[in-house]
Amino acid sequence: MATWVICAGPREGEGIGNYVRACDASASVVIVPNPCQLRARLRRDLAGSCVIVGEGAGGPDPVNVAAAVAGDGNAAEVMLALEQTSGSMRSRARRAGVTRVLTHADLAACSDDEGTWARGDGRASSSGLAAREGGAVCGETVQRRANVPVIVLVSGRGGVGKSTLSALFGGAAAGWGLDVALLDLDLAFGNLASLCGAERPGDLATLADGVTSDEELERSGVRVAERLAVWGPCRAPEYAEAVQPIVGDVIARLTHSHDLVIVDTSSNWGDAVACAAQMADRLVIVSDERPGAIPALARCGSLAVRLGVARTRIVRLMNGCDPRKRDESFVARAAVGLECARELRVLDGGLDLVELASAGECGRLSQSDNPAALGATCGLAGLLKELGTLPECEAARAALGGGQRRRRLFGFAREAS
Repeated sequence: MATWVICAGPREGEGIGNYVRACDASASVVIVPNPCQLRARLRRDLAGSCVIVGEGAGGPDPVNVAAAVAGDGNAAEVMLALEQTSGSMRSRARRAGVTRVLTHADLAACSDDEGTWARGDGRASSSGLAAREGGAVCGETVQRRANVPVIVLVSGRGGVGKSTLSALFGGAAAGWGLDVALLDLDLAFGNLASLCGAERPGDLATLADGVTSDEELERSGVRVAERLAVWGPCRAPEYAEAVQPIVGDVIARLTHSHDLVIVDTSSNWGDAVACAAQMADRLVIVSDERPGAIPALARCGSLAVRLGVARTRIVRLMNGCDPRKRDESFVARAAVGLECARELRVLDGGLDLVELASAGECGRLSQSDNPAALGATCGLAGLLKELGTLPECEAARAALGGGQRRRRLFGFAREAS
């Protein structure tokens, strides 16, 4: 007989208890309304039970309580029951060790489900709800391969150069010998594939029903160079919503076959972008020096922090900077709230950058002496060094110290001939 421990308010606890009994009439249900008492009893008489954390218990947020219980390791399984949820909340809970997130609608619909998720051994079966939700909340999720960095570029507004920087990052890393996966999460209107020279985009809409294998995912991408492939966007904007629930699995599976995953995103944050931000080893917030840049940067940074991204994983990248000056007051205002975040500067690449990017030559551009390319490759090399994955090659070492040219009294120093 399975034992289910419920931590929720009186009304919520009654509804969750009815849900458990409807799924397994023989289940033993124990309601513990206090989170501290819950953790204490799980260390004693309720060790090994399955736990459902709901709302109304007071104290910390339910997701934090569930994360603490999962971290203690005294429960066989930890679930979360909320009135409503989102993809980013599900992703946050999953990363904390919560196996399933239920809504009140799920609880009410249980009596109509043939599948049950409580078995006699106290473990969960996802034949009911997880099947109906397309596996979005299944207990077993795809695991990332260790030591494969995921770098995600985000912004608080459009037009700051995220896609161009992503293409430059990808081209540079591929030139250093890494096998790079570029993922375009501007699912409706992304152009990352064209910047990399692809004749057609890698359509993510073909994976909307779920990614069944790494091989299926690899077939949906487009290889634009020997060590560089691009996924996304969707073949038509109306498919974008259908792809958002699988983004976490796509990113995790890309780490299986590649040495580096770079994710370009839309400035309109949805579940897909939030999920990618939470999975990032480095979250690069791209901004520029145009009017209104500071508020957009601040809102983007505060949202990332609320999603659980540590400030030490956040990087501020100022793009299109004027090489002749550095506005210290602007930089100081941009750092408010993100004081622990590293700052990168990428200079304006001029007309050459625009022409080569428009022609799909970002790979060639990344190997050039264009100021924007030098700044981007220097920044990427620094990020990979922090993560311990910088390739041992001369080009990577040169990029690490070559992001900006030396200046003399009367301008830039010329290279020796």
